[in-house]
Amino acid sequence: MRVTLNRDSPLYKGIYNQRTSCERINSQAQALGIERPKVRNGRSVHNLNTLIYLVINVRALSRAKSINQGILQMN
Repeated sequence: MRVTLNRDSPLYKGIYNQRTSCERINSQAQALGIERPKVRNGRSVHNLNTLIYLVINVRALSRAKSINQGILQMN
């Protein structure tokens, strides 16, 4: 089956982008030590995942702001 996949199709590329995005987020959560939910309730897992996304996005925003600040100081 893997040989017959059309890796140039838009559907394949879209799914591949989603998968790699999830893997990047999971690796960042693992680096922060928050990848393993210690909750069992579905709503609790949802809330924990939301918090993980918030932490990762705040960190990314902070990095972007510092990069932009450095670029502006160079000019």
